[in-house]
Amino acid sequence: MQEPDYFVIDIETCPIVLDNYESLDEESRIKLINPIDSKIIALGLKYGDSNQIFMGENEKEILEDFWEAWREIKGENNMIKVVGFNTTSFDIPFIVTRSFIHKVQIFPFTIKSLVDLREKITAYRSGNTRGKLKEYAKIIGLPIKDVDGSDIARLCIEKKYDIIKEYLINDLIITDELYKRAKETNITFIERW
Repeated sequence: MQEPDYFVIDIETCPIVLDNYESLDEESRIKLINPIDSKIIALGLKYGDSNQIFMGENEKEILEDFWEAWREIKGENNMIKVVGFNTTSFDIPFIVTRSFIHKVQIFPFTIKSLVDLREKITAYRSGNTRGKLKEYAKIIGLPIKDVDGSDIARLCIEKKYDIIKEYLINDLIITDELYKRAKETNITFIERW
């Protein structure tokens, strides 16, 4: 069987300081979603039929394990694409910044090797366009969980890591299916310039 020419990534983040988090209004909660005020609680990587989930309280270890998995898959083959949803605006900058903070060596890559499905599906329409991962999944008939990104901080507070893991695995599967459809419809060939 031929190895896939891409792998899918996704992250889940949680504010570093959770004291009084639940008493914050929505705007204050959203302001915490950045790599200075939040940390990575789970990182997922899907390559073919294999899902690797790196999660726990030790963010540095999560990042080291993630970059090692990336290195093993990518190796010398720069043709392998890295696929995600909102990945160039959120996931990759978050992962790189948190790696910098923890002094974790990344595996060098080019932005050109990243496939951000949100950008592709919207033909690079900028601004606040509607279209979350869950919404696209629902439109094309994929199963979704009753959890979304806004629930992750609460789940961290409650230490319900198993639910976070299930949610992350489901997001990897959804992203993979969206990528397959985008390839079938030639949407992955849309280029900005």
